[in-house]
Amino acid sequence: MQNERTGHHHLVIDAKLSDEELKRPIAADAKHVHFGGGQTETTVTLPPGSHTLQLVLGDWSHIPHNPPVMSPVITITVR
Repeated sequence: MQNERTGHHHLVIDAKLSDEELKRPIAADAKHVHFGGGQTETTVTLPPGSHTLQLVLGDWSHIPHNPPVMSPVITITVR
């Protein structure tokens, strides 16, 4: 159901949304984790190495807001 001025987060892992992807629903796959059920935490298992993470707010249909509401990209190292 569409609710104006609401949305949910998507965790983007080791990927970057292009300008064109910011106009379409965010994919639902291993690199794009959806938090549409009101989740406040999760566990992500990643292989050892360097990884990037970013949160992107999307509307009820998973389309990023315009202008986009997103965190800075962070880099983590899994050992």
